[in-house]
Order: sequence, then C-alpha cells, then structure tokens
Amino acid sequence: MLLSAFVFVLASCSKEYPEPVVTPEKNTWFVNTDTFGPTSFVYYDTANLMYGGIKGKGSVTIKFRAKPKEDGDFKFREKADEFGEISILIIDSTNNISWQSTDDDGLALKEEQTAKVTVNGSNIGVAFNNKWLKRTDIVDRAKVSLNIE
Repeated sequence: MLLSAFVFVLASCSKEYPEPVVTPEKNTWFVNTDTFGPTSFVYYDTANLMYGGIKGKGSVTIKFRAKPKEDGDFKFREKADEFGEISILIIDSTNNISWQSTDDDGLALKEEQTAKVTVNGSNIGVAFNNKWLKRTDIVDRAKVSLNIE
C-alpha cells in the first residue's frame, strides 16, 4: 500500500502541464511576448485573403484557397492550395522580421497545426493560440496567438 502511494506521488510530480492559453482581444495578435493591434481586417474576394495592419508596427496576411463558407479547423500550410488550408504571414515592421506558417518547418513540430475559422455572414474570423510560425529569413520560430473576428 505504501509502495502504491509512493508511485502515485512520484508519477504526479513528473507530470508536464501545458502552458496557459492566452486569447488576444478582438483583432489583435501576439508574437512571442509582443502584442500587435487591435486593427481592422478586410477580406479581399479577388485574392481570397484577409489583411490587417498597423502602420509602422506590423501586419497579418491570411490566404485561403477559396473564401470559407462554413466554420472549421483549417490546416497551416506554406501555401493554401486546397480547401481547408490556411497560409499566414506576419510582419513585424519595427524589427524588420516576418514569420509564416509552414507544412514542414524543419523544427520538429509534434502535431499538425490548425486555426479555427468561423463564418458569420460575409465576415470571416480566424483564431488560434500558441502555434508556431517559422521566421522567413533564418531557421527560427515564434509562438503566435491571433484572434480576428
């Protein structure tokens, strides 16, 4: 009985806890510890992309294969070639750094990443927390959270 209690205590001490999920306020995004926004986002039907930016600070461009018609989880890709895929580019203008989504970032992602896409009439929303994007100019990555409504 004492051995069982010891094993239980030992197992509970070594348990890994996930990092807290922080949801940005509406139309705001986080890159590592930097906050961007809020700003307005516009969907461009002719290019199947959403864009929002803050002059002199940064921007987000989200590309779809086609305009989403229903809610769902969209897979991160370097290029959104299929329905249900999303491509994300974030630019930090202050530090002249950009990050993008990718299928294979060479950084050993443990699971495929997705963004929650919502459709409310003609408005498209995109949200995700603590996902990895790769830096476009070197082998590095950033943890990103985004909430567009």
